[in-house]
Amino acid sequence: MDERRDQASRAGADRADRAGCHVLPRQAAEDADSGPLADFYSYLPATPELKIPDINIPFWTDDLKKGQRAYRAGKYDRALKSFRKASDEGNTVADWYLGHMYRLGQGVPRNDAMAYSYYSRVADSYDPDEPDQNRLRIAVDAMVRLADYQREGIGEASVKSNPAAAARSYLKIATAYGHPAAQYALGVMNIKGQGVKRNPQQGLKWLMTAARKRYAPAEAYLGELYWEGKIVRRDRTRAVMWYALAKESARPEENPEIYDRALQLEANVSEEELIEAEARARVWDGQYPVDRRRGND
Repeated sequence: MDERRDQASRAGADRADRAGCHVLPRQAAEDADSGPLADFYSYLPATPELKIPDINIPFWTDDLKKGQRAYRAGKYDRALKSFRKASDEGNTVADWYLGHMYRLGQGVPRNDAMAYSYYSRVADSYDPDEPDQNRLRIAVDAMVRLADYQREGIGEASVKSNPAAAARSYLKIATAYGHPAAQYALGVMNIKGQGVKRNPQQGLKWLMTAARKRYAPAEAYLGELYWEGKIVRRDRTRAVMWYALAKESARPEENPEIYDRALQLEANVSEEELIEAEARARVWDGQYPVDRRRGND
């Protein structure tokens, strides 16, 4: 009996979520390019949980392992030295980490041109027939980062902003590899009409696809849409639900803005709304749990 009730609850929540995703008529929707929604959330760094395979090529070296240990400990100066040595040996994983460090300003001043250069090295190693899924994931992840830069442009690297080309890259990556950052990007671009014809309904579908993979920026963006009543009908409970999920999916050191915004929203709803939002979040989390697995260094 309890199991049937749980199933009914999950089904009801799923129906409610689908119902809540109906797009408002354009004349009733506010401009999605104002307020917090104007921010195109920064993509998360590649997950530290990614397992690095032990194979007999320069992909796996002592310098790489030293760099990974230092990186996880937040000792970025040490990590940088080790990754640079490994990169000089032709190690594409080290290039991948260096791309993140220059993009995020970890141990070095932020330098998008350098990040672009390192990500390009990784993407150039892409082989669609690569048998090792972790190596393939690294190459695909680098392609997402390059699409990010293609969307915005990098003046010092002579990379011109080309949202239409970026959208095509995201679409290829999202459909062929299911990368949640690419799916999220397509969601926002369809909602804003950036690089593609404006299509809010399609945008919501992409955001939901990324949210089912517990991609925190997608969950937060959905929360913002519901809170502000842009594109979808305003629903404070659903907004708090999405931010509660985003808070669970995100890493606080990398996404403090998600935590801060979640607390802000929670403080502006009634106790009843908060209880309902938390209950809905638990149902969603039961269906689409956060992957907490950790890989081996």
